[in-house]
Amino acid sequence: MTLKTFEYDLIVPASAIDVMGHVNNVVYLDWVQTAASKHWNHATATYFKDEDLAEERIGIKKMAWVVLDHHISYKAAALEGDELVITTRVEKMAGVRSERHTTITRKRDQKLLVTAVTNWCLLKMPEAKPMRIPEEIHKLF
Repeated sequence: MTLKTFEYDLIVPASAIDVMGHVNNVVYLDWVQTAASKHWNHATATYFKDEDLAEERIGIKKMAWVVLDHHISYKAAALEGDELVITTRVEKMAGVRSERHTTITRKRDQKLLVTAVTNWCLLKMPEAKPMRIPEEIHKLF
């Protein structure tokens, strides 16, 4: 499978800072999940062209991803005002499962701050039952 990456930039807001003075670990995890959603929406926009593209996650009425587990490593801290690059890609897809890799890097010095691997399961909606990843979806990632 060809690895297709997706990235987005963000500037660390004050609301992301914890009592230690740096980005809270739960905030990083939220950014990892946001990257997955943004990537999904970007990659599947043509597949779901007849769906409501205004939804937070397009195609949600037909299929949805749920997290099986996250493995996240914190390498360095980000501070308020830091510009970050969140990069994600799907490493593997098989059956009902997908393995996604995400990195968070500080833009000014290219310092790697976070690495994450998330395992996902695809559900057929609205039944919320595991479903095999359609070949058409597999090809998009």
